[in-house]
Amino acid sequence: MNAPGTILPQNGADPYGHPGFDPVHTELRGVPLVIEGELPPELDGVFLRNGTNARFPPRRRRHMFDGEAMLHMIELRGGEARYSNTYVRTPRSAWIEQAGRNPFMGIADLTSGGKGALAGLMVERLKVRFGLLPRLSAIEAGSNGTAVLHHDDRLYCLQETALPFRLNVARDAQGWLTLDGRGANETFGGTLTCPFSAHPKTDETTGTVYSIGQDFTSGTTHLTRLERGGAIKTTTVMQAKPAAFFVHDYILTDTHIIFPDSSLRFNPGGLAGPEASVAQFDAKQPLRFGVIACDHREGDPVRWFETAVPGHIWHIANGWEADGALNVYAPVFRDYPPFMPIHTPAEPHTQFVHWRLDLASGDVTERVLLDHHYERPGIDWRRHGERARYTWLLDEAGGVMGQGVLKYDLFEEREAGYLDYGGLLGGEPVFVPRGEGKGEDEGWLVDLLADGTRAVLIVADAATMTEQCHIPLPQPVPFGVHALWLDRAATDALIAG
Repeated sequence: MNAPGTILPQNGADPYGHPGFDPVHTELRGVPLVIEGELPPELDGVFLRNGTNARFPPRRRRHMFDGEAMLHMIELRGGEARYSNTYVRTPRSAWIEQAGRNPFMGIADLTSGGKGALAGLMVERLKVRFGLLPRLSAIEAGSNGTAVLHHDDRLYCLQETALPFRLNVARDAQGWLTLDGRGANETFGGTLTCPFSAHPKTDETTGTVYSIGQDFTSGTTHLTRLERGGAIKTTTVMQAKPAAFFVHDYILTDTHIIFPDSSLRFNPGGLAGPEASVAQFDAKQPLRFGVIACDHREGDPVRWFETAVPGHIWHIANGWEADGALNVYAPVFRDYPPFMPIHTPAEPHTQFVHWRLDLASGDVTERVLLDHHYERPGIDWRRHGERARYTWLLDEAGGVMGQGVLKYDLFEEREAGYLDYGGLLGGEPVFVPRGEGKGEDEGWLVDLLADGTRAVLIVADAATMTEQCHIPLPQPVPFGVHALWLDRAATDALIAG
């Protein structure tokens, strides 16, 4: 494990050489599964996990962000379980499937390709001009392999540089959910014209979805509010070059949105420089937090809270307003490599930090709660943006994905339990509440574990941090991260087509 701010040099070895990153190419439909252990009877619905799964070998090197998207689905119904998986057939991915090759530049090219990548981008544009590649705008050309959104009884696959991709939904003769990966880029009647976040936040009372989306090339950050029924309103939050390389996550409270502006910047000129990458960590630019109103209007300023040191944040545990301050809890990287080795041993480890943003003075205080490589925190999502006791932190100290989950008490600032994954590696602990239970650890943690030779869905008690059951899948599943749980009511309400 690396120390904070310590980066291992790229030595020519594939940082994604672990077999758990290898793609699978067989699409399965409704395979019955054996449940080992006791499946809680209240756990009835569908678990969906998105992730990249390249159809063809990469041009340069592998990267977690490159490749076509594949959705893995485990449906639990009446004490039974079934598995399906499908490529997500966005316009770009469908073209690749039909062409039998992937000629497009990827994040690996942009973060290590140097001047050769600049030349490749020019060639790619010429091929589009002469009809050798499909004429897709940047937001139309996503693979959408990052996350899944449920909104207005529909499912969307997300990638934060692209439009949402609305999935077609069907059911078989027995009522089990079926997906074939087909659908359409969603513009909501032409009203969405900017990238949509991979981590949108939903106001559970109104159903409004809030997206912080970034256009890297223009340096523009947008706030998009998506209402039930499809009404869209988008405003410009800020414009800066070099832009932050991913505003990947943020906090939605009753009144405000809090988002990080990190020291990791997007600079196309960096391809011609010594780091040969568009990603550049600027140690002279401290991490800061921007605060805007939920009803942000065009031209409204961002209130900035600047920390004293640089940092990059992928994921935020939680945050809320209390005692005249905004409180933010998140793992932070104190440096980040230009070749973006996320989820590999070359990634430096994080510190889990509590920031207090004083609303009167504008001062920021920072305390390190845990000096250990934890990432991708889970919470009881019903308490997002509210004062909440627990977070579940994925333990990445092994260097590749997560080897277990730490339950952490934010009120008492102490470890409250640990679940070891037993040699398998996970992507994200998803909290599933127990029926109408109100306790924030009254429910289960669900994660999809793998090691390159096998894959297992694990269900653990979120209060006791003990395994309840595990469900082996019929084939390996590549490492991935973001997942979604839909209960039976939401699953059955999905709109077909």
